Amino acid sequence: MADEHDYRARAEALLRQASATDNMKQRGELIDQAMHWHNLAMDAQDDPYLFRNDNQDDESAAARA
Repeated sequence: MADEHDYRARAEALLRQASATDNMKQRGELIDQAMHWHNLAMDAQDDPYLFRNDNQDDESAAARA
């Protein structure tokens, strides 16, 4: 099974492809695909303090305690 590093490598490869293309539609599609793999990498992380959606700073300190 793939892990965080594999997902991140796929995302980076797609971003390199996106930066090399002149076709804006294709560039957008590649960026969307890269974000998909990036999000999978974020979900696969072992660090409980790194989140894909880290809106925890919107909560009060008392609510987090």
